[in-house]
Amino acid sequence: MGTMKAAVYHGPRDLRVETIDIPEVGARDILLKVDACGICGSDVHSYGTGLYIKKGQIMGHEFSGEVVKVGRDVKEIRVGEKGTGFYSEFCGSCYWCKNKQYILCPNLFKASTGYGLPGAFAEYIVIPNVKKNISFFTVPNELDKFTAATIEPVSVAAHSVALCQPKMEDKIVIMGAGLIGNAIMQIFKEYGVDKVVVTEVSEQRLAFAKKLGADHVINAAKENVMERVKALVGIGPYHFNEGAMADIVVDAAGAPSAVEQSFELVRSGGTIAFVGLPEKKASLDTTKIVHKSPRILGCLGGDFNKSIELLKNKKVMTNDLITHVFTLDHVKEAFETQMKPHKSVKVMIEF
Repeated sequence: MGTMKAAVYHGPRDLRVETIDIPEVGARDILLKVDACGICGSDVHSYGTGLYIKKGQIMGHEFSGEVVKVGRDVKEIRVGEKGTGFYSEFCGSCYWCKNKQYILCPNLFKASTGYGLPGAFAEYIVIPNVKKNISFFTVPNELDKFTAATIEPVSVAAHSVALCQPKMEDKIVIMGAGLIGNAIMQIFKEYGVDKVVVTEVSEQRLAFAKKLGADHVINAAKENVMERVKALVGIGPYHFNEGAMADIVVDAAGAPSAVEQSFELVRSGGTIAFVGLPEKKASLDTTKIVHKSPRILGCLGGDFNKSIELLKNKKVMTNDLITHVFTLDHVKEAFETQMKPHKSVKVMIEF
């Protein structure tokens, strides 16, 4: 079918743009020409440390593109459709698959788009064994290619908020104001939540959070987060001590300090949702877990259909959060930029 350019991983901080064959399209596959692909936090971890990835692989799962070829058995998708997607090859036989908890299948990071299977930091990408509205989603005409490339991270945000089961009267603290943190904040506001507080160390990211609807923002590098949160949501006494009174705390930062502080900020019996992926292990005082008895959520997975609805109806805005755009030839510079949270929010590769 010819050749294409792709960013191939060769080791920590070693990405090389190479010319490789355009992938073949099987009977149940589709081929997309990639329009844009965002750099995810997990991509940054892979790039910096080798987590989730092996030499020779192509990363990238936050993408938009156009269908340019469909397999002979694909009837529901047509050439010319704009779309995005995420394919995971669940094993179907493990404990979790048998209990329909497919997102927990151990195969997830071995055979998924950008994890084990070729990703979208390439001019073309194949979605194998495609199923419409499961592994491929049509992008509405209202969304430009960059907004469309944020469907996947916004899907994570939508799924995370749904797991939290918020009520309008809840007081919520979100730690981290990257694209997912800002999307989570906007979705909580769409649910009608009255008070949403965002903490972050980057002034640029805090400014975006305030612009996009956060009720209060706190610079965690300059202010006493605990005292500010107490003043905003109330003091939460618990056995032998006191913390804050947040009903829901979402860690979208993935910093060990945020993980540890989340147990101080949440009220007894409240909810803590972990979305961010820390590079280093956090130290936990399990006494707080025992005495506060919070509901603790790990937020893995996404809701693509809800994400598309939110973006189409402008309930979640992501355009301002795309701070840098690079061509594939400058992919290494793009990753190095994404690794500097004080200077960037979402970095994209444009094709």
